[in-house]
Amino acid sequence: MTTLPQIGKPASRALNEINISTLEQVSKLDELNLSKLHGVGPKAINILKDALKDKGMSFSNIDEDLRKLKFTVIGDLKCDNAPKRKIMRDLLIATTVGDESTINELLTDDFIWHVPGEFDLYGKDNFIQEIKKHLQKVSSLEVKTMLSHGKEASTHGTIINTTGEKVYFADMYTFENHKKDARINTITSYIVMKP
Repeated sequence: MTTLPQIGKPASRALNEINISTLEQVSKLDELNLSKLHGVGPKAINILKDALKDKGMSFSNIDEDLRKLKFTVIGDLKCDNAPKRKIMRDLLIATTVGDESTINELLTDDFIWHVPGEFDLYGKDNFIQEIKKHLQKVSSLEVKTMLSHGKEASTHGTIINTTGEKVYFADMYTFENHKKDARINTITSYIVMKP
């Protein structure tokens, strides 16, 4: 593993916040997405680009539909031949930004959101209202893993808002059927918030 070059304190802190400490990890990010991270400016990007080139590496390419986001998205984002991974990824992003149209499209009408020890919420309209009530300004979204098999799937990761608060999440999904375009019927969420 190759340590990061000197890129300045703000950029180093920003990368440290999202647990990036090696060039190999940087090579899994795309340049545009990384530049959205607060503290990582053009000078740091150029230093990282040169360091990657010196080691025979480069920035990754991000899916075109993720380029428009105003926050950094990193992690296990490739959907390849797993359509339900794309559905989970799209819902995760939609709930992060409050995209009511996408949420409506991806959930069944009788959707249930279960947060053990906290509440059960019935109906996608109630889910949308709850999401909109708790929207935060996001600095980064890290998706650690996304798994899917049949009607079931899961994902977990970390959201960091612009004030530095971290929200760790693990979501278990049940789809309405096995079809590749199935909508989500239930989500069980485990959420830990750290200031």
